This record gives sequence, structure tokens and C-alpha cells, in this order.
Amino acid sequence: MTRKLPKFKRIKDMTPDEKKVLSQRIQLYGGVALIFILCALFLRFYNTRLIESSGILPTPRQIVEPIAVTYRAQDDPAWAQEVLGDTGYTMAQEGSLFCSLSMALETCGVDADPGALNRAFVDNDMYVNGNAADLTRLSELYPRIVFSAPRDFDGEDITQALVDGRACMVRVQKGESAHWLCVVGSTSEDFLVLDPAAGDGEARSLADFGNVFALALFDAN
Repeated sequence: MTRKLPKFKRIKDMTPDEKKVLSQRIQLYGGVALIFILCALFLRFYNTRLIESSGILPTPRQIVEPIAVTYRAQDDPAWAQEVLGDTGYTMAQEGSLFCSLSMALETCGVDADPGALNRAFVDNDMYVNGNAADLTRLSELYPRIVFSAPRDFDGEDITQALVDGRACMVRVQKGESAHWLCVVGSTSEDFLVLDPAAGDGEARSLADFGNVFALALFDAN
């Protein structure tokens, strides 16, 4: 026996009572949808504020085998004594950003060691007030590279980058300084990172470094 599909009336063919019922349903469903939207916005705002104030410990969405990259250590003699902009610090002291950046860019097809990156930033006036490397201008050096630093992020962003074959960078706190790590893979429980300050090239658990305060993602056009 074939089941007949219900017939739908056009609004102009409805009775006043039917129009009233339809209006009530629209208001009900619209109200529910609005509540979901407001909850999503609140959670995103809350997560952003949490990241900025206390950081978060993102968790992987799946296991990703570590991506093969050339490990870059801050104390490598080839660049250890290079001064970072006008900071007065050397690469060996505070060069985690450029070492991690070098490793992440390699997975996007860019071959540039930390010293070369630092000199390029200096030569192209890409330090903010001489003190902070401006990654937002990275495409000026490498037009194919797309850089993004979402204020609101979680383990899904990092996992997707790894699945796509790209390493990324996370900022943690090390004493009084900001410290950057290169994320290269994940287990079922945690992300695996290369620490430029370790000097041994061994992948470590991100949880060992505490909460993450910033994420840097890279893609290639």
C-alpha cells in the first residue's frame, strides 16, 4: 500500500486558525534557533577570553603520525649568536619563534633556516618597534604562504593542519617568556611537539609544557 504524502497548503488558502498555528510554530522554532546561535556565540567568546587569560590545553581529534621535518635548535652554532631585531636577545636565548617557524614552513615547501628568517625580518623592517617579529607580513617574504592566527581555536584546528600534512606552531609560557613549539603529530591523548630549546630533536608531549596561549597556522597556495 502506497503511503500518501501530506498536502501542504499555501498560506493564502489557510484558515485564520491554521495561520495562527503556523505563526506560533515559526516563532517557536525561530526562538529555539536564536537560543542555539546565542549559545554558540557565547561559547566562542568565552573560549577566546579563556585562551587570552589562562590558555587552554587542546586535545587531538585523531592520531596523526609525526610529520618529518628538519629539527632546528636555538643553540645551533650556525645561528645561535644572531641578535633578534633590536631586542638584545640572541637566537640561543629567545629564538624559539624562528626555529619553530623554520620547521613549520618546511612542511609548506619553504626551505629557510632560523638565521635566514631572522635576517629577512630585519632587512625588511618586519619587527614591530624592533622587538616583535610580525608574522602577519610573512607573505611579503613568501607570497605562496598563507599565515593565520585564530584567536579562538581548539584541537580541531591543529588536528586538521596535521592531517593536511602541515606542521603548526603553538605559544606556551616558559618562565617569564613566551616560548614557541612546532606541532608535528598527535597521539590519541596529546599533540607531539618539537622544542627548539631542547636541542635533541625528540618529539615531546604538548601537555608537558602547560597551556597554549596562541596558535599559528600555515598553508601554501
